[in-house]
Amino acid sequence: MEMWKRLFDKQINSDISYVRYNKRHDDIVESGIDAISKVLEGPDLEDKESLLLCLDKYLDPWFGYNLPYTEQIIELVQHVIVSPNSKGVKEDALHLLTSYSWPPFEILENNLDKIENDLLDEVLYAINMDKCNE
Repeated sequence: MEMWKRLFDKQINSDISYVRYNKRHDDIVESGIDAISKVLEGPDLEDKESLLLCLDKYLDPWFGYNLPYTEQIIELVQHVIVSPNSKGVKEDALHLLTSYSWPPFEILENNLDKIENDLLDEVLYAINMDKCNE
């Protein structure tokens, strides 16, 4: 019985978090770049995480969305990485860049001094992805 109590306590006290998005986030993406910008530049980290997850669907070519403002989204995502945000939000933004876009990432290149040391390798990889197979 004590083992189950410890397991249960560990699950409750763990650092596992879940990110979800809902129709509101779909509506934000479909509303356009101004609505997306408002969330990504806003103070609500949870809302940013949800919107970044939602953007994954819209940027993934498999789903067939062809947003006319994809380039602006990529610029916003770069701003998320160089702005004061949680490490998790920045990692989610980096995932979008490395999965659905291609350098140059001028905002990242011009703001390397704003990148935390523990994210610098991933950012440098993103910036140099186009040179990896040369």
